[in-house]
Amino acid sequence: MNHKSLTHQWILKFKPLNLTVDMTAGNGYDTLFLAQHSAQVIAIDIQDTAIENTKKRCQNFKNIEYIISDHKIVDIPKRITGLMYNLGYLPGSDKVITTDGNSTIASLNKLINQTEKFITLACYRKHPGGQEEYLAVKEWVESLSHPYEILEYETDLSPITFLIDLTKKNPLSK
Repeated sequence: MNHKSLTHQWILKFKPLNLTVDMTAGNGYDTLFLAQHSAQVIAIDIQDTAIENTKKRCQNFKNIEYIISDHKIVDIPKRITGLMYNLGYLPGSDKVITTDGNSTIASLNKLINQTEKFITLACYRKHPGGQEEYLAVKEWVESLSHPYEILEYETDLSPITFLIDLTKKNPLSK
């Protein structure tokens, strides 16, 4: 089973899912999954193309709000059940526009206190800046007082996914 399938399966243990947010909509696969299982979904991406791809993939769902914006500046004035991030670049597009560690950490810091159940972070490391973003995310995750799981393949620079359970405290944390 691949990371995406394992991540989706892991998220389902947090049902009911009220408001979930796909922080990097990309081609809409995670938005579609969230729409199938959540009362409301917000899909965010900095690229118009990503939002158009996601709208096309999710055209049969009316429970999705689309926002074209950098995820670090988006305000969500409601309690959030969970956040999903797929970091890197839009698959099938130019690799010039990518997420970066500073933007991602700013987004996480902004939304963690209003997020109730989970955060997933898939880090793709093969593009320029990807390894640095992964290391920033890893440091941020390790600083939390919540337990997390790591999904990784055994090949160099393959994606690494962090699954953070916000419903529990890590017994080893201060």
